[in-house]
Amino acid sequence: MFEIHVREEFAAAHYLPGHSGPCANLHGHTWVVEVTIRSGGLRDGMVIDFIDVKAILRELLPDHSLLNDIIQNPTAENMAHYFYSGLKPKIPGVYRVTVWESSRSGATYFED
Repeated sequence: MFEIHVREEFAAAHYLPGHSGPCANLHGHTWVVEVTIRSGGLRDGMVIDFIDVKAILRELLPDHSLLNDIIQNPTAENMAHYFYSGLKPKIPGVYRVTVWESSRSGATYFED
């Protein structure tokens, strides 16, 4: 089994409605989205070309936006699910998506 990983960044703002902490206020992050793709075999020596994955991922990234306009409750967990759902039909073998809101805090979505 092979795995590849692709990371892309985007800048966006959000707030968490109903949250009792400071994240209830409008604030922004430089988000990192990491996609893991699995395959039992290789084509032309690759799982999939990194360039193709990056292009598809960039189409989904809401750069310089208010995430609440796109995702109802834009927690890192909900964003990981959002990106996974958008990538799965376009990229065979998408295994998991991790969204990092900082270098130390992130959330992953995958299906068993």
